[in-house]
Amino acid sequence: MRVLAVADCEDRLLYEHFKPERWEGAGIELILSCGDLRPAYLDFLVSAFNVPCFYVRGNHDTTYEETPPAGCINLDERLERYRGVRILGLEGSRWYKGGPAQYHEGEMRWRAFWAGWTIRQARGVDVIIAHSPPRFCPLPEKRCACILPPQGEDALPLGLPCRLDGERTNWDMADLPHRGSGALRGLIQKFQPQFFLHGHTHLGYGTRPRELRLGRTRVVDAYGYVVLDVAEP
Repeated sequence: MRVLAVADCEDRLLYEHFKPERWEGAGIELILSCGDLRPAYLDFLVSAFNVPCFYVRGNHDTTYEETPPAGCINLDERLERYRGVRILGLEGSRWYKGGPAQYHEGEMRWRAFWAGWTIRQARGVDVIIAHSPPRFCPLPEKRCACILPPQGEDALPLGLPCRLDGERTNWDMADLPHRGSGALRGLIQKFQPQFFLHGHTHLGYGTRPRELRLGRTRVVDAYGYVVLDVAEP
C-alpha cells in the first residue's frame, strides 16, 4: 500500500503548485499526517488525491478542536485498519509551555502503556504515527551524555559519536521541546511495527537523516512529505 506521509511544512508541490498529472502514476492510497499542518491543507490533500486521511495533532495544532480537518480521522490513541494494515496514532510533543497536545514524559508513558493494550488486542501494529519522535539513546535520560553533558560543556551536536559509546551516533535533539520520548522508544522496541512516522524535528533542522532504525522498525521523519510503501498482510 502506497502512503503519503506529511508533517510540519506545506509543500508547494502538494498545494500551491499541485498538478494532478504529476501524481497520476504515484498510486497514493492513504494519507497520514503527523501534525503541525493547517486543517485546510489536509482538506485539500484529501480532495486532490481522493483517498482517506488519518492524522494526529502536533503541538501547534491549536485550532483542530474547533475546526478539525474535514473528511479526516483523528487517530490519537486509536488503532484503525485500512486494507488490513493496522495503524495507531499518538499526538503531541513533550510539554514545554502548556497546550492542548503537550505531555510530560510520565503522561507519555501512560499513553504508551494503554496503546500497548490496544496493540495487543489487535495482535500487533504495522504503522505508528506520532508528532514527537522517539528517543534513540538507550541510556536513561539523566545519564545521557549527549543531550545532558557535564556542567560547563555543550550538548553533543547531532550526527557525532556519543561520548560514552563511540559506536553509537547521537540523534537526540538537546532542547526539551524537540527531545524524543523514551516511552515511544519503548513502544517501538516492544512491538516493532514496520514504520514509526513522526514530525516535529524538521529533519534535525538540516542535520538528521529522514530515516533511522530502531530494531526492525523504520523511523521516518515525515517533514514536508514522503512517499512510503507499507506491506499489506
